[in-house]
Amino acid sequence: MTFKSHPIHYRLIDVFSKVPLAGNGLAVFMHNEPLNSELMQKLTQELRQYESIFLSGTHDPTRFQARIFTMEEELDFAGHPILGAACFLHELQNGEACAWTFDLPNKQVQVETVKKAGYYHATMEQGQPQFYPPLERSHTLEILKALNLSARDIHPNLPMQVISTGLPYLIVPVSCDLQKICIVSRNLAELLASVKAKFAYILQVSTLEGRTWDNDGRVEDIATGSAAGPVGAYLVQHGITAINNQFVINQGRFLKRPSQLFVQVSGQTNQIISVKVGGDVCMVARGVFDEIET
Repeated sequence: MTFKSHPIHYRLIDVFSKVPLAGNGLAVFMHNEPLNSELMQKLTQELRQYESIFLSGTHDPTRFQARIFTMEEELDFAGHPILGAACFLHELQNGEACAWTFDLPNKQVQVETVKKAGYYHATMEQGQPQFYPPLERSHTLEILKALNLSARDIHPNLPMQVISTGLPYLIVPVSCDLQKICIVSRNLAELLASVKAKFAYILQVSTLEGRTWDNDGRVEDIATGSAAGPVGAYLVQHGITAINNQFVINQGRFLKRPSQLFVQVSGQTNQIISVKVGGDVCMVARGVFDEIET
């Protein structure tokens, strides 16, 4: 069956940055007519953004259905597309402070946005984290090898552990230089799946700086909001950062797009009830696709 769209408008946005052409890029699509999955995937591939988000309205003007795509697949959840989309909606409303709800395929997310001088700031509620048991040594060594690491690179007092606030990440705490890390195995996705993780996030504990890639190692993510929540929960659980205090995770330095992700974990050390992730957001450009048949 042939599908023909009307012209499709989009907004290019940089997330986790106060200035354009920095932070993590994003395409936001707002559509009133249905778009099929194939077209959303192809539009994302055409723009070659790490992720794109597609919004459609509901009866509530502050609530939107959202679908998120990378160049390879649809994701159940991702951080920076939600933050960027909220600021896109704030720009349309032009208020000082706003609150938004996004309905994802398997999760609902609340976001608060504030207008600043020349940019926006958004904070999302990622909810309660899900903790998996720390990895056993047999899994640890195999995954370290896939990341071009050895046992001496791992932090001596911290475990590798899978944590999720919507997307399960294997947190890999290291004490070595992050520059040496790269994916050198073709079966990283299978290794991660065996421990119930979707991606690995490598964290230099002393600086709170991180790196992550797609599982083929072809594309490094500039700043990963969906990982920042699990990292925050991990750091609090293991006593590295204090609960109920905001702290910053740094990412993107190796791509020359330095980004700051603000994280606050609330509750008690042994009973986390809330993880919030925020960042600055800058509007960059507008565009439109002509009518497209699929």
